[in-house]
Amino acid sequence: MRFSVAPSRVKAQLRVGKDTYRAELLDESMAGFAIAVEIPRRKLGEQGFVSESECPLFGEIARLKVSGHSEYEVQIISIVPREDGSASTTKSRVCLRLGTRVVREIYGEDRNSVGRNLRLVAALLLAMVFSVYCTAQSYSGQLAAMMPTGELAWGEMFQEWQPFGSKERSWRKEIAHAQSHGYVVPKSEEMAKLIEFSEALPTLHRVEKVMLFQQDNAFLQQLKLTADQTLAVRKIAMEAAAAMEQLWMQLKHEQEAFQQQLASLLTELETRIMANLSPTQAKMWMHAQFG
Repeated sequence: MRFSVAPSRVKAQLRVGKDTYRAELLDESMAGFAIAVEIPRRKLGEQGFVSESECPLFGEIARLKVSGHSEYEVQIISIVPREDGSASTTKSRVCLRLGTRVVREIYGEDRNSVGRNLRLVAALLLAMVFSVYCTAQSYSGQLAAMMPTGELAWGEMFQEWQPFGSKERSWRKEIAHAQSHGYVVPKSEEMAKLIEFSEALPTLHRVEKVMLFQQDNAFLQQLKLTADQTLAVRKIAMEAAAAMEQLWMQLKHEQEAFQQQLASLLTELETRIMANLSPTQAKMWMHAQFG
């Protein structure tokens, strides 16, 4: 879900380490911003870069200041050449389109950004969801895993997903990907054992484990994920947050149905994530502890 930025929010500055670049906001979403910047070619190395993971800017935490408005701490998660009429690549400079995710917002004057308001709503809804988890666990121990009573439509973001709990999903894409990379294969005995272990955990703990991939932390460093793994699991975690919000909005007055479909959603999320992890990484993730 991306939104065009208002004319007054187009100009910005991006500070990466000690370097500051003039930037142009292209659009924003609930998760972050797409921006255009001109970078000196010397900053990209003598040979430049072929894949974005080779670019020195990839994965960096930066400070994005929107002129006259808010300031954000962001992480650069995608880098592609900007190839449109506004690009001004020269022999000494190259114009790039950067995809960023918001790590945190630094207080500013602007309180009316569409993307910012969505992020606030997301945080509030997730807080309510967590409250429901804790209350349910206090009375019932752990939630029963039952088939969901209905289907939910998620739009373009969830085109790859089958309805929660659907037996029709073949997992062909995930199986092929996991087999070719040595990751945990969906529908395998190894995956079944890991999912069985997870389903015995408190629901709140399972949610925290999925959300763990949204941003860098000490535990993720222990997993030693590759750049491709990091992007894949982070995308799933971002989608998970939006899916939980949607689920809560649709079923907040039907607690039993919400609990059932949440359990089904978590199983699907965990399967997708472990299909991007090695068996060792998956076991470490499953046994992650929270204070």
